[in-house]
Amino acid sequence: MTQTDTGNSLAIGLMFTATALLSSNALATSGTPVHPDTAPPQAFIEAASKPLKKKQRQLRPSEAVQNYRERIEELEAQHGAYGAGIDEQLLGLATALQKAGAHREAAGEFRRAMLVNRVNEGLFSLNQIPMIERLIESQIAMNQWDEANDNQQYLYWLYEKNYGEKDPRMLPAIDNLSRWHLQAFKEEKGDTVVEHLISATKLYTLAVDIISKNFGSADLRLVDALRGLTATNYYLATYKGEPQAPVIINTSFRHIGPGVYQNTKLDQYRAKGFNTGKKAITRIVDVYQKNPQSPPAASAKAKVELGDWYMMFNKWHSARKTYGEAYQALWDNGASNDEIKAIFGRPVALPALPILDSESKALANAHITVTYDVTAFGKARNIKILRAYPPGKLHTGSKVRNILKRAKFRPRFEDGEAVETRGIVQRFVFD
Repeated sequence: MTQTDTGNSLAIGLMFTATALLSSNALATSGTPVHPDTAPPQAFIEAASKPLKKKQRQLRPSEAVQNYRERIEELEAQHGAYGAGIDEQLLGLATALQKAGAHREAAGEFRRAMLVNRVNEGLFSLNQIPMIERLIESQIAMNQWDEANDNQQYLYWLYEKNYGEKDPRMLPAIDNLSRWHLQAFKEEKGDTVVEHLISATKLYTLAVDIISKNFGSADLRLVDALRGLTATNYYLATYKGEPQAPVIINTSFRHIGPGVYQNTKLDQYRAKGFNTGKKAITRIVDVYQKNPQSPPAASAKAKVELGDWYMMFNKWHSARKTYGEAYQALWDNGASNDEIKAIFGRPVALPALPILDSESKALANAHITVTYDVTAFGKARNIKILRAYPPGKLHTGSKVRNILKRAKFRPRFEDGEAVETRGIVQRFVFD
């Protein structure tokens, strides 16, 4: 769901400037003396007209593929199927196939490149990394999500074997894998999507631990890891669960199906979701307050996030108190009027207006314009449909109305106090 009332404009200007230093006795082509400010010498004009470097001819995908194949055959004839350097050529071949859209064939060549590399450099060679990363790209393109997930895990394992689980050099791999798990959860990929969520939570927790122990409790790198931890705990706390098969209990042996244990584990994470997220945001505020290199008013803006967290979990009184502290802190820390207005000058949906994937598909190519009020308590009221396309689909308007009723908002503030906002007009596009 996207709002289309406001638009972004992007202007790109390209300027090329050439400067020539002219001597006082410069001559034109006719030999007549010319004032230095009038025109540069002809030789300068000709030099400026020539490209500095001749652009190399770009091979068509089919040509690039053929060239790589020929080079690989030459190397195999000289050094055998696992000769040194063949893995680099296979990587080039696979990449060319990938660019041409031949993902299945490319995946095979990426695997072959990895095999040759391991034979020559060992099982833990880090030179496999670009091969694995690009293999994952092709697997995603082929919608082979489980295979891509396995290779993401293998990529992490490779880093871990080289550096150790809690080495700071693991941080890029931890960030990559945790983001992968979050993406898999949001797109509902894999057999048990909640396992992605739990894995991401564990990884962000590990990142916080590594950064704290190696760089200190006020290191700014903590902020991204803590925000990731906040996101996973929001999803955990609000997760409604996957459809489960009926649990069969054998009363003779009191055997309980595996789904019960999975649900128990999920319940444990869900129960801790609110408090864990709250602690993560509170720590972000603390990091910004203690680190002298923090951006201006960063701790005050983080406190707004803490108010949002309370609001999302219907803790209005705590939200109102925290918003008031954040509002005052913004003034005290030199935030501009525009910055404060951007945060508190209008109601803000938290964390975003929710709509299920199934609903968005059903409402494809539809748009709805609605008007509504947002109370000082962050609730939408007096919702009215102004326009709907296509006309006559009343269920579309009903879905939007239900979405707004469930939504939570950071209310508008005036002079540090939450106030009601009336007559908001908003257009929602479903695509």
